[in-house]
Amino acid sequence: MKKKDNTKIVKILDATVKIILNEGAAAVSTVKVAKIVGIAQSNVYLYFKNKNDLLLSAYQRELDQIKSMGDIESLNDQSIPIKTRIDNYVHSVFDYSIKHPDGLTLIEQIKMLNISGDHLYDNNTIVTDLLNEAIEVGYLKKLPVNLLMATVFNVMHRHGLNIKEGLYDEKEYPYELIAQLVLDAIKN
Repeated sequence: MKKKDNTKIVKILDATVKIILNEGAAAVSTVKVAKIVGIAQSNVYLYFKNKNDLLLSAYQRELDQIKSMGDIESLNDQSIPIKTRIDNYVHSVFDYSIKHPDGLTLIEQIKMLNISGDHLYDNNTIVTDLLNEAIEVGYLKKLPVNLLMATVFNVMHRHGLNIKEGLYDEKEYPYELIAQLVLDAIKN
């Protein structure tokens, strides 16, 4: 892919994110995206086959940013204790929630559309595999993986938004306190 194409894709995804954060994911249209970017609607289709592809690409970009917050690949390294790997997962979502609370809003908005025949949670197999393993060894409660993920995600999301909205300072509730809240909810 040419650098110019990559720049255009970023602009299109950024416009999509802007619409989602201002109006909600259901309000996204290729017409609105094209208008924000300053291109013809048909040009959006040069990079994305349809609106759902555009939304899923925005969703995947946010997941990739969460993954970049920590050593996600190590989450399935069975030579590392399961407790440590679960903590690393929770910590990466925590760090992301502080730096990008709007990103978690974006993810939640796209999930609510239920646009994919395959579940959006399935796009995150590293975490799914980790949580399934933790359930199997009895470290986590035997609940559907999507509920465990939602618990981590929603607590961290609300925490990040609380800080962004000025409800409290980041230092007032450090990682250890927030992580304990989450772990108390999901651990056996």
